[in-house]
Formats: sequence, structure tokens, C-alpha cells
Amino acid sequence: MANVDLRPMTLGEVLDRTFTLYREHFGLFVGIAALPNLVMLVFRFGVLLFTRATASGQAPNLASPGFLGGVVLGALGSVVLLLVLVGISQAATISAVSDLFLGRETSVRNSYTGAKGHILTVIGIMILSGLATGIAFIFLIIPGIYLACRLAVSVPVSVVENDGPVASMERSMELTKDYAGQMFLLLLLVFVLTYVVAVLLQFPVMFFAISAAMAKHQVSLGVTAYSYIAEFLSQVLVGPIGTISAALMYYNLRVRKEGFDIQHLMNSLGNVPRPLADAPSAQ
Repeated sequence: MANVDLRPMTLGEVLDRTFTLYREHFGLFVGIAALPNLVMLVFRFGVLLFTRATASGQAPNLASPGFLGGVVLGALGSVVLLLVLVGISQAATISAVSDLFLGRETSVRNSYTGAKGHILTVIGIMILSGLATGIAFIFLIIPGIYLACRLAVSVPVSVVENDGPVASMERSMELTKDYAGQMFLLLLLVFVLTYVVAVLLQFPVMFFAISAAMAKHQVSLGVTAYSYIAEFLSQVLVGPIGTISAALMYYNLRVRKEGFDIQHLMNSLGNVPRPLADAPSAQ
């Protein structure tokens, strides 16, 4: 087993450890993120080709029940597929971070194996957290941000502690008590990083889209395809960072509040045979 460094960390140390873990195991985290996002990319390309093929033929009756039903079912299908794929990716990533953080070897396959049984719970957390923070945002923005910060480690709780959606959210509220400010800074930094990378990758798309609008032309199929690929790369390259940081913050809070480092050390020593007593000295 590799050396396990379990100690309270500052926010800066959590971020440093996040990027160190990501850099040292780049292939692992990109591999985990690539599989579900590749499925979504293929699905989006299928919808794009179908839409273009339909548009090139006879114009559909936009008011017909069949067309409206198809649009609604397609939108619902996209949302469901997205939730499932994000749930799989997050559960597998947290499983990988947990193994690496505790000094265990892992792989893409082992991470997906560790995610089994947690995917539906993660999806439930995403839905309930989205509803809760959305309702809070409707009334005031600040309570919504605060609630999002308090629920930020719900998914790591569900994967590591095998709790249900509601219990995981309650546990996250307990762990993040008095640490909402740190969680806000962590989420803000991850959001800014994701936004910057997305803008850099999508800049050519914005340029061609503006040019097409000025010329009153439809955006070309190639530009649209590039935008999908750019979004795929953004999700694969940057997406894991937020999940890694949330998992590390979860363990950091447990070390600070519950002495998880001592608990883990005692559990590890419990599996190691005690050394033999010194032999009596010769008379």
C-alpha cells in the first residue's frame, strides 16, 4: 500500500492536491470521463444528422401532434441520458479518487466497478439538489448559492458511505457546517476554470456563428460538429477536476471533524500482525 497522507488541509492544499492527483493520473480520469461523454457525443451527432436530413426534405408541420410529441420525447430523452451519463462519470471518478487517496491502486475498469450500485443514488441527488437550489434561487440568489455550497459533498458521501439521496444530502449539510465559505471559493474556482477552457475551445464556433448571422446564413454542419467536439473535449479535460476537488474536500472535512485520519490508521493497523515480542536476553 502506498503512503497515505491523511491530515487537515487548507483550501489551497486541497486545490494543489486536486491538480497533483489529476496530473499524476491524467489517463485514468480522462478515461473515466471520456466513456460516458463519448456516448453523449454520438447521441448528439445522431440528432444533428437527423435534424439536417429532415430540414433538407419537406418542411414538417410544426403544429402537428406527432412533431410536437417527437420534440418533447427527444428533449426528455436527452435530459435522462445526460443525467445517467453524468451520474456514471461522477460515481466512477469519486471511486477512483477514494482509492488513490487511501493509497490503493485502481484503474478505469475498477472505478466503474466501484460505481455500481451508486448511479441511481447520484442521479437522485442531482435531481433533488437541483430542485432545492433552484427553488432557493427563485426567492433570492444568495440562499441558492449557500445551499449549493452546503450540498456540494453529497455525491462523495453517497459513494463512500453508501447512503441514499436524502441521507447523503443531510450528511453533506452536517459536514459543510462552518465551511460554506471554503466550499464557495472551491466551486467558484472550478467554475471559472471550466468557463475559461470552454470559451477557448468554443471561440472559433462563436466567430463563425457571428459571421453566419451577419451574412444571414445557417451555421454550417462542420461548425456545429466542431462545437460538439469542443464541448466533449471540455467535459473530458476539465470535468473531472470539480469532482476530484469535491471528493478531496469530503475527506478533508471528515479528517477535520471526525478524526478520519486516526480512524483509518487504526483500521489499517488492525489488519497488520503485531510484531513478535523481543526474545529474552541470554543469561
